[in-house]
Amino acid sequence: MVVTEKNNSLKIVVCLMVGVIFSGMVSVMYLSGSVNLQKFYDVGAIYDIISTEYEKTAENWQYNYSTKLVEISAETGRHPFQIYSKQKKWNYLYLEVRNLSSPIHCRAEFCDSIGNIIYTMDCELQEGRNVLSLQEDSIYSFNLEMQGPSKFHIKRLQFREQAQTFGWGEALMVFGIVFGCFILVMLFIMFLFRREEINTNWRRSVWIEKLQEAYSCLLCNAAGLRKAISAQKIPYVRRALFFVSLLIIYLMFVSGWRWQTLSRRRLVFLLGVCLLLAAVISANPKRRTVNWKNPLMSAWLVLCVMCIVSEFIVGKRFEHVGVFMLGFMGPFYLAWGTMKKPDNLLRDFLAAMRWSYWAACFFCLFFRPAIAGIRYMGIYFNPNSFAGFLATVNIAFLISLDENLNKEKLKFGVLCKNALALASICGFLLMTESLTSIAAYLAQWVVFVWKQFPSEKTHNYQKNLRAYALTALVAIAVTWIPGKLWLEHVPDLLKTKISFEGDAYVTQGNPLTLVANAALEPETGVAERVLSKVRSGDWDSLFSSRTEIWKEYFRQMNLFGHDNYLESLNGKAMSAHNTLVQMMSYHGVFVAVPYLVILYYSIKYGILAVFYKKRSGMSLFFLLVTVNYILQGFAEDLATPFFYISWLTFFIALGGIANQPVKRSVRG
Repeated sequence: MVVTEKNNSLKIVVCLMVGVIFSGMVSVMYLSGSVNLQKFYDVGAIYDIISTEYEKTAENWQYNYSTKLVEISAETGRHPFQIYSKQKKWNYLYLEVRNLSSPIHCRAEFCDSIGNIIYTMDCELQEGRNVLSLQEDSIYSFNLEMQGPSKFHIKRLQFREQAQTFGWGEALMVFGIVFGCFILVMLFIMFLFRREEINTNWRRSVWIEKLQEAYSCLLCNAAGLRKAISAQKIPYVRRALFFVSLLIIYLMFVSGWRWQTLSRRRLVFLLGVCLLLAAVISANPKRRTVNWKNPLMSAWLVLCVMCIVSEFIVGKRFEHVGVFMLGFMGPFYLAWGTMKKPDNLLRDFLAAMRWSYWAACFFCLFFRPAIAGIRYMGIYFNPNSFAGFLATVNIAFLISLDENLNKEKLKFGVLCKNALALASICGFLLMTESLTSIAAYLAQWVVFVWKQFPSEKTHNYQKNLRAYALTALVAIAVTWIPGKLWLEHVPDLLKTKISFEGDAYVTQGNPLTLVANAALEPETGVAERVLSKVRSGDWDSLFSSRTEIWKEYFRQMNLFGHDNYLESLNGKAMSAHNTLVQMMSYHGVFVAVPYLVILYYSIKYGILAVFYKKRSGMSLFFLLVTVNYILQGFAEDLATPFFYISWLTFFIALGGIANQPVKRSVRG
C-alpha cells in the first residue's frame, strides 16, 4: 500500500498560493510604476545602513538599548558611517526618525575614498521622513552631525537611487483588489472546465508513469552489477557509498565552492554516481509497489522541472540541481520503494552518518582546539555550520536509541557508543552557541519522546531505559571533564593550535586543519545570547540582522532567479539565511509553491507514519529529518545544493517519506 489522497483540496491550496505570489508581483509593479519581470520591486538600487552601525558609540553619540533612542549629550553629536556597497553614486539619503525630543539642525558630510569631505548638506531634522537630494559625486563614507542635545529613534537610514513615490499603507488595498480579480478569473476558468467536462487527470499522470518506467528500465539493465556483489557485502558497500557522499558534501562546503567549474561538476557527478550505485545494488525491479502519483512526489517533480527551466534561462553558480535530482535521486527513490526491506537502506545511511560524526570527533580532538572566549567551529569555518552538522547527525543516534530500547539483548558496546555520542553532540552544540541548531536539536528530542508514548512498554524496554540513563550520566561526566580538557590542550601539544588575528584566524603548521580562515565570533554563552535577544524587543536583534538580509532578497525577487548569492548586509554577498527565500532567489518566485507543498506533506506523512499501526521501524527518521530541515532552514540556508549534510539527508529521506505504507483518503 502507498499513500493515496484526493487532490481537490490540494488544488485549491496551490491555486491560492499562486494567487498570493502573482498578486504580490502585480501589486509591487503597480506601486512602483514599472512592469519589470527581472526585478518586481523596481525602484532602483537601495542601500540600508543597518541598526548596528548607528548603535555604536561615537562623539557625544550614545545609543540607549533600553529605550532604543540615540542620545546626543552635548551641543554637537557626530557619528561616522562607512558605505560598504559597491555602488557609490546615490541620489537620495532617507533619514526617518521617531520620538524626536525636539527639532534640531542636522548636517551631513559626504566623503571620498580617502575620507576627505566632498560636500555638506544641512536640514532641520523633523519627526518622520527627512530626504536629502545628493550630488553626483561618488560617496564612500559620510558623517551625521546633530547640533543640539536631543533624543530620537532612527527607523530608517537609507541611500536610494530613486525617490520613493508610494507608501506601503496603500499596498494592502492594491493587493486585495488584484487578489480578488485573480479569484474571480480562477472561478470563471473552473466554471468553463466543469461546463465542458474536461478531465485532465490522465494527461498529468502519463509523464509521471513514463518517468517511472525509465527508472525501472535503468535498474533492470544494471542487474548484472547487483548480482556481482554478494548479499552479505551489499550493506558494507552501501555504507561506503553513503560515507563517500557525505565526504563529498563536506569537501565542497569547506572549499567554499572555489574550485574550477570542471572540478565542481566532476564532484557533483561523483556524488550522483554514489547515490545511483546505492540504488542499483539495492533495487528489486520485479516488485512494482511504488506510486508516484501522490502529492509529495508530484510536487518534487514539478520543483525539479522548474529548477531546470530556471538554469536554462539564468546560468547558476550552483548548477544542475534539477538534473541531479531527476537523474540520480529519482532512481534512488524508486529503488527504495521496490526493496523487500527498505529499512536496511536507511540503516546503512545512518551508519555512514555515525561514521562521519566519529571522524569529525577525531579531527576536533587532535586538530581543532577549543579556544577560550571563541565560539567553537569544529570541522567547519563557522560555528553555525558545525552546529547544523551536529543537529543532523544527532538524528542517527536518536534512531539507534529508539531501536535499541526494545531489544531483548542490548550490546554493551553499542550502549556506550550511543550514549557517548548523544552526550558529546550536546556538549559541542553548547560550545557553538548556535540558537537555530539548538532549537532543532531540542525539537528532535521532543519528537523522540512524543513517539515513545504510544509504544508498548515491555520489560526489556524498562530495563534498557535504565541502562541508557545510567550510561548517559557517565558519558556526560566523561564529555565535560576529560573530554573538554583534551579538546583544549591536546591540539596545542601537537602544534595544531589556531591563533586569531583581527577578524580571522591563521592555522599554524599543520595542513590537516583543512580550513584556512574563519570569522571571529566572541563566546557569550547560550543563556546570555537568548536573554539578550529576548530583551532587545525588536525583530532585527532577535534574528541577528537576518531581517535586513531577507528584505534585500525580497527586493530582488524575479521569475527565473539569480546566478549566485545577492549583496546584502553592508554590501556583502551572502546567503539568504532562509531556505525558502534562498530557493525563490535561485530558481524564481513561483518555486515557493511546490517547495511548500513538499514541506507540508513531509510533515504530514511523517506524522502518519509514526503512528500507523504497521509502521516501519525507521518511521521516526522521516519526521526527525523533516523537523530538523524546517527549523534549521528558517534562519539558515539549506537550499544551496551539494553544500549541506542537512540538504542531502532531507532529499534522501524524501523517497522514504513518499513510499511509507500509510493509506489515507481525504475528500476535498
